[in-house]
Amino acid sequence: MKAIIIDDEQKSRNLLKELLHRYCPEVQVLDLAANAQQGIEMIQKNTPDVVFLDIQMPDLNGFQLLDSINEINFDIIFVTAYNEFAVKAYKYTAFDYLLKPVIPEDLQKTIGRLKLKHEKSKINDQLSLLLKIWKTPKELPNKLIINALEGITLLNISEIICLEADGPYTTIYTVNDGRIVSSKNLREYEDVLTEHHFFRTHHSFMVNLNHVKKFIKSDNLLVLTNGQTVDVSKRKKEEFLEMLKNI
Repeated sequence: MKAIIIDDEQKSRNLLKELLHRYCPEVQVLDLAANAQQGIEMIQKNTPDVVFLDIQMPDLNGFQLLDSINEINFDIIFVTAYNEFAVKAYKYTAFDYLLKPVIPEDLQKTIGRLKLKHEKSKINDQLSLLLKIWKTPKELPNKLIINALEGITLLNISEIICLEADGPYTTIYTVNDGRIVSSKNLREYEDVLTEHHFFRTHHSFMVNLNHVKKFIKSDNLLVLTNGQTVDVSKRKKEEFLEMLKNI
């Protein structure tokens, strides 16, 4: 797996290269770029399999770099200091990201997920949504990209009925009896879907309140538009009823 690292901080570039050499020997670092312009030239020259990309750089930032490339035919792993907006954007679009300082365990998990990916054909869909979120930060995205076990899927958020935790995975139920198994855990989706009127009814389920058909108070039980029933924990009942009033 051939890689390029683009980061304006020399210490960060060298540290990531060393971590890859030590913990992910299957990744061959072809080159290091100190700014976006160098990065563009190295991508065109080397045709990498994956680019480790910092977002906050002088002149051109990471998003602007990607926006300037006509065809993205490589995987992208964002490497950045914590930024709530940026992290949420990555979660909407199913891009992998690493927070600085990079931890070896996180790096190994990210490379492991990359090796399991079946397709790169949807990366332009991912990038298109990511750039839209970046350019219109006050606009709530209406789509969500799912990193499903069988490949990348683009969903309208309004079509999601509920999500069910399954260990490190999440099963997503959609209209027309759709069912998608995601490689992300439920907490990842909770971080972005709460602002779309989704509610975590208990540790295993999160529901779209717009798809609640009926609430049976005596049993603390929800009936959803697809006929599925979901429990509401006792400690969540009052909060749920309050949220339901605001729909």
